[in-house]
Amino acid sequence: MTTVPAPTRPRRRSRAVAFILIAVLAVAYIGVVTLYAASDRIASIQGCTDDPPADGVLLKLTPQSVDASGDRIAATIELLSFGSAGSASTGLLAEPLTVLVSDTDGPRTFTIAQDEIPSPQSVRFITDGYVERWPFDSHAVDVAVVALQSVDGQMVPLDTYICGSAHVPGWDFASEEVAGTDEIVIDGEPVTQVRITATRSLATVAFGIVILILMAVLPVLGLTVAIVAYRGIRKVEATLMSWMAAMLFATIPLRTFLPGSPPIGSWVDYTVVLWVLAGLVVGLAIYVLAWLRWGARGERAAADGSIAVAAPMAASASTTAPEEAEPADAHGGDGGGAD
Repeated sequence: MTTVPAPTRPRRRSRAVAFILIAVLAVAYIGVVTLYAASDRIASIQGCTDDPPADGVLLKLTPQSVDASGDRIAATIELLSFGSAGSASTGLLAEPLTVLVSDTDGPRTFTIAQDEIPSPQSVRFITDGYVERWPFDSHAVDVAVVALQSVDGQMVPLDTYICGSAHVPGWDFASEEVAGTDEIVIDGEPVTQVRITATRSLATVAFGIVILILMAVLPVLGLTVAIVAYRGIRKVEATLMSWMAAMLFATIPLRTFLPGSPPIGSWVDYTVVLWVLAGLVVGLAIYVLAWLRWGARGERAAADGSIAVAAPMAASASTTAPEEAEPADAHGGDGGGAD
């Protein structure tokens, strides 16, 4: 009766490592998908209701996109309610209305004519942020909006209210009221501002971190193969050098695939990308040394490892083969016969 041998310890260890890797990948997958689902929400500035205020002008501010490299937030401003500035008969403006918006890259005022149905106005806010801190960067702007109307030839400020919502893929928005500055002052008092802050969503941060971890794994694999081959534990295969070179050239596409496209010179370049490239180059160099050390000699290699030079064709042609030796007893022996 034959007995089946128990699994060896190395086999158990390899199974444990495979199980751990699968578990880590499963947890990372579930985490990224969960964060993506949780980040699909709309941030809002309270006040956009079906019952607008009757004593002032209601404006809706909607961010459309974030240009982190240029420190800009593109948004639209829509007039929802004229309030006391509207005509009782038509509901439209009885007099032209001018809206003043602070911290914009471009015209800071736009005018709505009398009896005109207002359309959304596109603006670009100048933000304050550091994209080099990707993916933990944030970009904020303090916005002050004032509606003005001409009364007896003078521009009179009206009570202005701001509401809004934001849904930009990859970004989370938050808003809060802050004290005004001397940029816009009415009756000696600075106008209260709304601070809008855009930060990258948790799903984007997790996505970027996973890619950076995958990039960091590449030099570990390359160095492992190179060191094991150099020590002679595994056979040297010259074709593996192309595999290691392919990993080296794959680093740059992975770098450009990072969400948000962080500019060159961000902290990820100094802490991750540079050392990934260095590790892959060092691994390739070690493997070349292993190939020189343990690789099979070529056909023109001498026994002592030096390079043997082949003889010229003319010299090899002039040499003749040695004459065949005659048999030792071509004419018979002297004692081979019988008496």
